[in-house]
Amino acid sequence: MTLSILIVDDDSVSRSMLQDIIDECGAGELVGTAEGGIEGEQMIMNLRPDVVLIDLLMPDQDGIETVARLKTLGFAGKFIMISQVDNKEMVGAAYQQGIEFFIHKPINRVEVEHVLKRVNEQWKYERYVLEIQQSLTKFNIVETPLSRKDALFVMYREPF
Repeated sequence: MTLSILIVDDDSVSRSMLQDIIDECGAGELVGTAEGGIEGEQMIMNLRPDVVLIDLLMPDQDGIETVARLKTLGFAGKFIMISQVDNKEMVGAAYQQGIEFFIHKPINRVEVEHVLKRVNEQWKYERYVLEIQQSLTKFNIVETPLSRKDALFVMYREPF
């Protein structure tokens, strides 16, 4: 299964560069692009991508507000924020809202590829843990879903 990615950025050059990087590095499949936070929010709720690359500053709705609104609506995908902003308080606020990584503009191809690969690896591990939880629950081995830590213990423990 391939990681699905959506880009939300008001700058067409940034969207194009990110799209090229995604296409060339093979870290996932681009499922859509949006020019602003409001449009992005609607697309994200409709398409439910695994990862959203989102700009911090956009004219209609900034990235932090968009992430907060999506989390409130129950969206569980991962966010990677991209911006020229160096303000530590704003970057901190973005992390508090639940972003995974913050990439500074101008866009650096190597950095974007590295971050996408890390998010892809993390996503794969989380999918494996979820599959283990579902299998154990199906066979009544575990009555309630395991925490991530417990599932990893089950996966890697030594046999008796």
